[in-house]
Amino acid sequence: LIWAYQSMVSHTVRWRVEGVEHLRKLWAGDDGWILATWHSRILLMSVPKIIYGPKWGNKLRPPALMVSNSRDGEFTNRTAHLLGLAVIRGSAANKAKSKDKRGVLAAREAISYMRNGGGVVITIDGPKGPPEVVGLGAIKLAQQVGAQILVYGLAAEGKRLNTWDRLLLPRPFGRGAMVIHEPIPASKAMDSEELRARVEVALRGSMARADELASLPYAPEARAAYQQSINHKPEAPPVAVQVATVATPSLMAAPGSAMETHGS
Repeated sequence: LIWAYQSMVSHTVRWRVEGVEHLRKLWAGDDGWILATWHSRILLMSVPKIIYGPKWGNKLRPPALMVSNSRDGEFTNRTAHLLGLAVIRGSAANKAKSKDKRGVLAAREAISYMRNGGGVVITIDGPKGPPEVVGLGAIKLAQQVGAQILVYGLAAEGKRLNTWDRLLLPRPFGRGAMVIHEPIPASKAMDSEELRARVEVALRGSMARADELASLPYAPEARAAYQQSINHKPEAPPVAVQVATVATPSLMAAPGSAMETHGS
């Protein structure tokens, strides 16, 4: 049921997409990478795979989804397999389990997957929070491999549930947006906390930008937050990226095309 719901949302929402070229370059490349968003957007995490996977071809290595060993993780595990994603089990669900051999093996598996050129998809504040705070686990994984970190903001019309992460339950046939930030490099030589803070600023900015593109009621506040994140960004301002509006793979705007609206 979760798989069917995610597929329906991905194909019926009127998507506005920004920065997808960043994902395509890494996905088709030979270097490992991490794709991350907030846990509250877990029901939208598969949008890039569902929309762009068929268009880019099945020859590309499928991303691996890091899934916790919890009961909730088992549902995610089954859904990931149906979506054609590889699965890596284990996370820091609680401090006792983080020392278990299974968690250590999962981290090693993720490192191996990235060293072989694969991408690992994670909820970077999960599985138990604190909400919308980037954890150090993913940062250190990226540093071990020298993998680039790609954060993506996801927004859609829907309902926010009363959960620890205020889970977004997206509404089919509504408006939505996905904003993919330019890759953030990681290396062992970098300060982990500084890199963590940089990734958090980038994800907050991408999420705010997605809220604006989706024309959600709080778009003005989202725009202010987005501008603030850009102003505090340590590197040079990003190059303007192509914006496409899509509903299904066959309706995606071609590079250089004007803004269009598709879908129901």
